[in-house]
Amino acid sequence: MFIFGMDVPILELLVIFSIVVVIYLIILEFEFRQLRTITRKFDEEEIQLGRAMRELKDEVTALKDVLASKKMTK
Repeated sequence: MFIFGMDVPILELLVIFSIVVVIYLIILEFEFRQLRTITRKFDEEEIQLGRAMRELKDEVTALKDVLASKKMTK
């Protein structure tokens, strides 16, 4: 096919474009898989942080109770 006076092989261009699109989609799939694993790990760490904060809050409350009871006995 002639476009602007140049012979352009349309079929070969379509094949090359299709191959490039498929390779791009494969790369995107790998990146999304990595993002899913990173997100999953981040969520697990966030849950662990919440548990640790609850435990710390309980320990601080227990420490306040101990200090309050020692002040009462003085």
